[in-house]
Amino acid sequence: MKVLTHRRDIARVAALAALLALGWWLRTLQPLNLTAAVAWPWTGATITVYYVDAPYLFPLSRRVAADADLPRAALAALLAGPPAGSRLTSALPPGLVLQSAELVDDTARVWLAGSADALRNATLGVPAIVATLTRIPGITRVRLTVGGVPITDAPAYTRLLYYPSDRGLVAVPVNASHPRAALEAFLAGPPSLELTRLPLDARLLGAELDRQGLFSLRFAYTPGVRTLALERPDRMRLLLLGLIATLTGYPEVRAVQLDFGGQSRLGLGECSDLLRTPQPRPALLNDERLIR
Repeated sequence: MKVLTHRRDIARVAALAALLALGWWLRTLQPLNLTAAVAWPWTGATITVYYVDAPYLFPLSRRVAADADLPRAALAALLAGPPAGSRLTSALPPGLVLQSAELVDDTARVWLAGSADALRNATLGVPAIVATLTRIPGITRVRLTVGGVPITDAPAYTRLLYYPSDRGLVAVPVNASHPRAALEAFLAGPPSLELTRLPLDARLLGAELDRQGLFSLRFAYTPGVRTLALERPDRMRLLLLGLIATLTGYPEVRAVQLDFGGQSRLGLGECSDLLRTPQPRPALLNDERLIR
């Protein structure tokens, strides 16, 4: 009987030790990122099509088959218009039809049937076509012909500033021929108060673009930055992604390294991954599956 009682005591001690060990192990785990946990798997190739969320361009990333002809798939999606039921509209006038498209070096040559004048009169029409095609790796310029009429005398490219809105990242065309000019334009702020900018006290301390294409930006960690990161962490993350997307839109920028006063995290850590390592061009901007 004493032997049985002794064995039970040993079992109780072992169980308690196991429970304590499990508790210690659970405390060492990183907090669960619920956003990542519920995200759907993203397989195949990705295209980003630029529609309109007036008065801005609105990039929408969608999945296509891995072996798809990406330029044709992107143009077909652009010409078909935005998903039914969304608030988005098309940047293109009706009646445009894809005739042919080819890639020569880094330039996409596109021929459309339709009215060249109608496309020229659509304020965001040409920027939407050019932005959609130049989001595809390997394409940096577009030569566009509509109804037999060349739209531009030289291959066109569209530079964009990306800012957060209540519905996602929007894109604002900008006349900035190099990354430093785009950075200055981005820091000057968006054209509307409905879009989020870096806080006014977020001073840029240094910006260096090296020969390998790494653009390193050093900002002061200010009260305004801290407040935005704590009170609106999702908006802060989207803002940093917009800055990265803005600068990596230039072929000479391979990746962006962000630093805010040496902080390893902003807010509660939602932006930590964007600060730890150099960030390449984002594969997704606004996920089509999350847009309503």
